[in-house]
Amino acid sequence: MRLLPLAVVLGVSLYSAGFWVVDPLLQPSREDYRAAECAIRGDWLSGDAIVVIPWWAARIREFVGDLNFIQLRNPQAEDWSTYSRLWVVSLPGHRYDLGTYPRLKKIRAGALEIDLYDLPTPARVIYDFRDRLGDARVLMREPPGPRQCSRWVENRWICSRRDWNYVGRMIVELGDDPRKIIWAHPADDPIEIHYQSVPGGKLLRVHTGFTPPAARAQDGAPVTLRVLMDGRELGRVVQQNLTGYFPAEWDISAAGPGPHQVTFIVSSPRGGMRHFCFDAQVRG
Repeated sequence: MRLLPLAVVLGVSLYSAGFWVVDPLLQPSREDYRAAECAIRGDWLSGDAIVVIPWWAARIREFVGDLNFIQLRNPQAEDWSTYSRLWVVSLPGHRYDLGTYPRLKKIRAGALEIDLYDLPTPARVIYDFRDRLGDARVLMREPPGPRQCSRWVENRWICSRRDWNYVGRMIVELGDDPRKIIWAHPADDPIEIHYQSVPGGKLLRVHTGFTPPAARAQDGAPVTLRVLMDGRELGRVVQQNLTGYFPAEWDISAAGPGPHQVTFIVSSPRGGMRHFCFDAQVRG
């Protein structure tokens, strides 16, 4: 029995030594990443996207970060409807099978595995409201009358001296993943975002969400996003105090080719800690 503690200590020591000696040998080298980069760039097409499994092991970004690299926890649950193909780079011990889509190619790059999946025919993005935010007219609907957010500074319309009070292009975490969104934190008065000359299409699709700190706020009020086309309300989303990135869409095919005026109105009964974000597209 006296030898038992010694045996335990020796066993743990040998395991630890083995882990630190063997584990690095199993991890991808810089040459592996270079080989993966060559494989991806050699067959890259417009409309492709890249993810890595596990999501936090994003060293591949150093090599292909100029391409459409998307960092996601669960690629299988993602909306890939605007992409044509998906590259999945997997690290050892983290094999991932995107079984809902046909695999076009399987490549080994040292310790890395690369799978290329064919996605359904992508939806055509006719107008991206986030990309065109600089063309919008942004108002705060205050009691004395509407006040325009007239200063465009570093991808945002400045609405007051309060540093959070703007409408701008950002990348923030919604749910578990970083998203390209329009930040539209409502104050006590509604924010209106007006777009002129928007072409028509089949659908107007939005996503909405709160940042994690906002979703955790115990007294957080819901935020309502109203969507209007040519003065007629298409619909509205009431974003409850939940974490996530939530889609909604409306059929606009009957409205014709346009051009149309599209307005987004963001409001909340209490503006405190309402880090509200959305994106929107007209799709063909």
